[in-house]
Amino acid sequence: MKRAPILIVIIVACVVGFLSIRGVMPFMAVFGTSMEPELQAGNLILIEEVSPSDVEVGDIIVFTIPAAVREYYNYPPIVAHRVLEVRPSATGVTFRTKGDNTGEDPFTVRPQDLKGTVNIQIPYLGFPFLFFQSQQGLIFIIVALALLALYLYANEISQTRLKLHRGIFAPIIEVNEHASQVLEKRMESTEKGMDNTQQALNSFASAIAEYAQHLQSHTSAIQGLSEASQELKKGAAEQNKVLTHLLGTIEKPTPKPKVEEKAPKVKETKFPPGCARSRREPTGEEETPRAG
Repeated sequence: MKRAPILIVIIVACVVGFLSIRGVMPFMAVFGTSMEPELQAGNLILIEEVSPSDVEVGDIIVFTIPAAVREYYNYPPIVAHRVLEVRPSATGVTFRTKGDNTGEDPFTVRPQDLKGTVNIQIPYLGFPFLFFQSQQGLIFIIVALALLALYLYANEISQTRLKLHRGIFAPIIEVNEHASQVLEKRMESTEKGMDNTQQALNSFASAIAEYAQHLQSHTSAIQGLSEASQELKKGAAEQNKVLTHLLGTIEKPTPKPKVEEKAPKVKETKFPPGCARSRREPTGEEETPRAG
């Protein structure tokens, strides 16, 4: 596959750039102005190995700086400075160095720290390697490599994710598929029922339309019946009035004739002869005879 070699080449380049600033590789990027104009910042210099005994005053040597000294004096891991003095020692020789634009270095270069002398200088090729020296550059490279790997292997990652997803959720997916099939069947039956209902509604609407036309054809007859019913109502009202009058006349009481008062019949009483007078007695209650 073409993607794997591309990613490997980029990773190797990043690793080489990272090692170059640690003094492991046979080249280094010039990152300061202490040796200008002899060495320009951003140039890439190739390192030529040399024996400590062959180094002379005035040579530009490349050497590493121990961690303790580097942290104490705030120096980079590898430096290229000019030899100011060569001092003999019990282990060989040591060197006093300085930058062309700076003062003397506050430490002595040991022979085991010597990497070599400057051989060839390539302009501007050191800037990408200098980018690795910053923390932001290192983070950028890591993120860029991760994104590139994701881009190159997106299909494989997607397939792996799908396989893992199916392996974990296979039972749930099967249940969901069965439920979806049942739901589809129910939806189909519901749609059929809705179609039948729609057909029935259409038939009912047609029947209503025909009935409306039938009613419309009998509109005149219905109007005549309405007028006749009005006349019947009026005749019924008149008959009710007449009947009411007759009933009132019949139910009125007939006055009884007055009975003339008749004088009570007087029964003649016959008195014996010789009675001074005679009187009449009523037929009803007898009055007590008075003395004559």
